[in-house]
Amino acid sequence: MNKRVAQSINDKTVAQRFSAAAKHYHEHDRVQKLSSMQIFDTMNPSGVLLDIGAGPGTDFSQFSSVKQVIALDIAQGMLEQVKLDFPTYQTVCANAESIPLPENSIDSAYSNLALQWCGSLSTSFNETARVLKAEGEYHLALVAQDSLPELTELGFRVNAFRSMEEILSHFDRDKWQIISFETRAISVYFADLKSLLYSIKGVGASIHGNGDDNDSAKDKPSQGIRGRGDWTKLLAAAELSRTAQGLPLTYQIALISAKRLSNQ
Repeated sequence: MNKRVAQSINDKTVAQRFSAAAKHYHEHDRVQKLSSMQIFDTMNPSGVLLDIGAGPGTDFSQFSSVKQVIALDIAQGMLEQVKLDFPTYQTVCANAESIPLPENSIDSAYSNLALQWCGSLSTSFNETARVLKAEGEYHLALVAQDSLPELTELGFRVNAFRSMEEILSHFDRDKWQIISFETRAISVYFADLKSLLYSIKGVGASIHGNGDDNDSAKDKPSQGIRGRGDWTKLLAAAELSRTAQGLPLTYQIALISAKRLSNQ
């Protein structure tokens, strides 16, 4: 199987998984909401705003200078939810690595916790640069390296997310000026282990490797739950990390702001 075919199959799998999660996504997207607030603090978009990996949609109404929102997502199910909640948004079902929009047609770009699933960040960033007007800003957040340590401690195999250094390396510096970047830890808390684990499935993600060929492989076997005894042991192990707020799940979030350089 060649790389292009494998990527196509992976795209289809990701699209199906996120489409299935669309209707109940907002019941589980606490970390997405927190990271969105972090991005909003740094951005002041205007004109046409492209939301890359839009999921079921984000409310940009606080930005009065935004005249149109284009929601792009690989999962049609997510875009159907966008149409229900944000009927004025234009929706585009496409991969972030191949954006079916004209050059220089977007004033601002935004992406919140979507591109960690992207097979080629270089291709995605180049595509965004192509459709973004000169001096247009791109504000994004990605799940980064060392996320979900609580699951690793319990024996689960989690996605090998990229480091900030690797993420930044995919920006073509002839096209982009990096305005700012930082990694912030965001923790969310749960009443029990079942709700913690379902929070990942509920937003369409997975605690197993997603097949991204840019990720370093982790050969550690995932936790096998073979019956009530295994589940009971897992519950007991999880309780060791309980805080007054509940069972924690910690994400390392890479926050980046970049500007499209003027065409030479």
